[in-house]
Amino acid sequence: MHKTDEYIEKRLKWKAEKHSLPTKHSFLFESLPSENQKHYSELFKSQNIGIPVLVFTQPKNDKWTIIGTRKIVWGEYDKFESLLIENIKEIKPESLVKLSESGKATKESMKKAEWDELTITNLNFEKFIIPAFKGSDFFAMWNILLMNWQLNQK
Repeated sequence: MHKTDEYIEKRLKWKAEKHSLPTKHSFLFESLPSENQKHYSELFKSQNIGIPVLVFTQPKNDKWTIIGTRKIVWGEYDKFESLLIENIKEIKPESLVKLSESGKATKESMKKAEWDELTITNLNFEKFIIPAFKGSDFFAMWNILLMNWQLNQK
């Protein structure tokens, strides 16, 4: 069954509501001021991300992540990368990736409340670091992205 962008958008919004979004650092794309919507839309208009649904930001820098119905787009200022949701192979917190690479569990490496980056591995085993605000915003983004990935599987 092929799921439409509108269907996926409704599911993403439903999941966002279950995670108490929006927050101070995460927003529904449609609730952004129109000049911000226009800026982002112009920035990645050639990317075919589907319907942009959620925006996650980090308050101490200009990093942002937008989850669309077809792609995830992340960047800083006007530089960005994107990835088709259906091309995701694995999604893990960056702290767990570092832990598995080092083999050492330290108190600092396991503070879940401080996690603020996801590592996404695509089907070609390339890794991408995706930013979000730590705490509940991070876990909401992770869960919403997992659901979006499941919805985009063929």
